[in-house]
Amino acid sequence: MVITLAVEKKKKESLLMKNLRADTKLDKETKMEYLSMANLFLQNFDKYINYTSIDMNKEIPLGIDTWKEFLNYPVVRKYIKSFKDEQIEKIADTGLMQGDKSAVSIKKVMQESGPAVNNSNIVLIRLPEKVDWD
Repeated sequence: MVITLAVEKKKKESLLMKNLRADTKLDKETKMEYLSMANLFLQNFDKYINYTSIDMNKEIPLGIDTWKEFLNYPVVRKYIKSFKDEQIEKIADTGLMQGDKSAVSIKKVMQESGPAVNNSNIVLIRLPEKVDWD
C-alpha cells in the first residue's frame, strides 16, 4: 500500500520571514535586505544553520559584516537558536537512551534554560476562608 501526501500548491512562508516582516524596529530598506538574505539563507538552511558570517560570505558573497549583522539580529538569532536547541535536545535524548552519563548534564542545562518561548499563564484563585455554619 502506497501512501501519498498531497503537496500544497501554495508554500507556507517561514516563521523567520513572518517575524522579519512584522519587525517594527527595522527601517524599510534594511527590512527588504534582511528578507532577501533570509530567503537565501533558508534555501539551504540545513547546511547554513551552523555557518558563521565568514562561511556565509564564502557561499554567498554579500560582505562579512553584512552577514554578521544579519545572523546576529535578534529575530534571526532566536530563529536559528530554536533549531539548534532542538538538535541538542535530540542528541541528549539519544545519549540518555544509550546510557551516556554526560547526556544527563546536557538535559539538566536545557531544562534550566527553559523553553525559548514561554506561553504559560498563571492563574491565582483566592478562596474564601472556611466558615462553620453550625
